[in-house]
Amino acid sequence: PTRPRFGLKMLQKMGWSPGEGLGKNKEGTLEPLVPDGLFYSQPEQFPKKQPVSLVEDLSGKHPVMALTELCTKFGWSAPKFEVVDNSGPDHKKNFLMKVIVNGQEFQPSTAAPSKKQAKADAAALFLESIGLY
Repeated sequence: PTRPRFGLKMLQKMGWSPGEGLGKNKEGTLEPLVPDGLFYSQPEQFPKKQPVSLVEDLSGKHPVMALTELCTKFGWSAPKFEVVDNSGPDHKKNFLMKVIVNGQEFQPSTAAPSKKQAKADAAALFLESIGLY
């Protein structure tokens, strides 16, 4: 909380009286300074950001990142990736993943040699289905 007229009381305590100028030789201005920009007059006109098309915004990005950004942009829940199948010997496994986006499942037809690649393939399949990849 601020105390009203605190500055005035402090100046009077130091020997200043109303009507005198401030400073060593009492030559300061008698009118109070008006702060500029602290009062609301008109809203400032800031240049608006140019809208970026969705395709430009997602182009060149990793499919999983593009899918995540797309879900965020449209207010959907985050995409959910699930391993559907992992087959093959331990030294050379193949993974098949599906992605669930906004209640719809997308699963590629071919497996990938790593989980990372399988996840990217599932995300790319979704992006292809809506024409963005």
